[in-house]
Amino acid sequence: MTAEPLPITSLNILIVDDDDLFLEVLALEMEALGCSVQVAGDGAAALAHVQLAPVDVLITDWQMPGMDGLELVRQVRAAAVQNRFLHIVMMTARGDNNTIRAATLAGVDDFLFKPLDPLQLELTVASARRNVRLHRSLERRNRHLAQAHDRIRAAYRHVRADLDAAAALHHKLLPNDKEMNGVRIAWAHQPAMNMSGDTLGVSRQDDKILFFLADVQGHGVPAALASFHLHHRLVQLAPGDPAALASAIEQLNREIEGQPNENYATLICGLLSPHEGRAWIIRAGHPDPLIVGSGGVSTLRLDGGFPLGWFSDATFIPEEVTLEPRTRLILFSDGVTECADREGTQLEVAGLSELLREGADEPLELMVERVKAAVAMRRGTRGFDDDISLLAIEMA
Repeated sequence: MTAEPLPITSLNILIVDDDDLFLEVLALEMEALGCSVQVAGDGAAALAHVQLAPVDVLITDWQMPGMDGLELVRQVRAAAVQNRFLHIVMMTARGDNNTIRAATLAGVDDFLFKPLDPLQLELTVASARRNVRLHRSLERRNRHLAQAHDRIRAAYRHVRADLDAAAALHHKLLPNDKEMNGVRIAWAHQPAMNMSGDTLGVSRQDDKILFFLADVQGHGVPAALASFHLHHRLVQLAPGDPAALASAIEQLNREIEGQPNENYATLICGLLSPHEGRAWIIRAGHPDPLIVGSGGVSTLRLDGGFPLGWFSDATFIPEEVTLEPRTRLILFSDGVTECADREGTQLEVAGLSELLREGADEPLELMVERVKAAVAMRRGTRGFDDDISLLAIEMA
């Protein structure tokens, strides 16, 4: 098949020469080749013209009184007077290497050697047309890319605003109270992304306190939505006794397991009776909590069960524990203990226990801040690989 000929690209040409007769003849030749031609008798007039009107091709003689062709080219290139491509052709009777090198360094793209030959003019115009056509195509593509970029940025800003609003809504679910029914509360919550799959909560249930920390599988929006739902439903179910707590967790498990996507969450949840110094805790696939007391830091071993969402018929049995006065109960997500430094060494339970031991005599809020600062220092500017959550409860 024969390729379709490219359409003739219209060129706006400015010819600069101090010879009026030569200008007229060359202008006629260029017009015969389908170009739109303007003329200037010296370099200053040419520079002013280029600054005011769009020009595709500048053809200038080298030898001219006042501003010669080489100086004109330098000033045009230095001023960058056009935001579009400008093809510059130098006319000269000198074809030596030094002349060509000097003109090329000044910004000349092509040469016409005097006396001018009609075929040479055709080749020069054809070359200029190819270059101008290419740059016009690039300009159109760049405009389209810029428009697409603007649309993407606008869409990103819209999505980011939605994500920020959702993250703020999730953050409002986190505890506001530092004390409840005589019990002190402190927490840390740091999403790995702008939204978190971790959630934690504390709420009054008459003379008891419902507390929980959950870690939903994955990160980002899906995990955050599942986390938000779990938090909202658990508070909505409002279990007030151990039997109701077990029933609520089993119902949540069925709801999560019944969702079309394969989702699950680890959870540790309990009811605390401050005046009795007792708590009933359910552990569903979550790390065991830690106890900070007079004897140091120890792990509260709980039998526990499967994560929520694995098996619809799973049962969850609250375990009763006794909490001595001034004892601190620490719940945490695995993002805390699995936080690694630059060498890849994880904090692990032993490292977390050491941080808690160092802050055991500090106010509860300062102890939590100590852990939060240590975890952030381990990651530095790299950000977190997993959501970070910790809930500390101190008995009166």
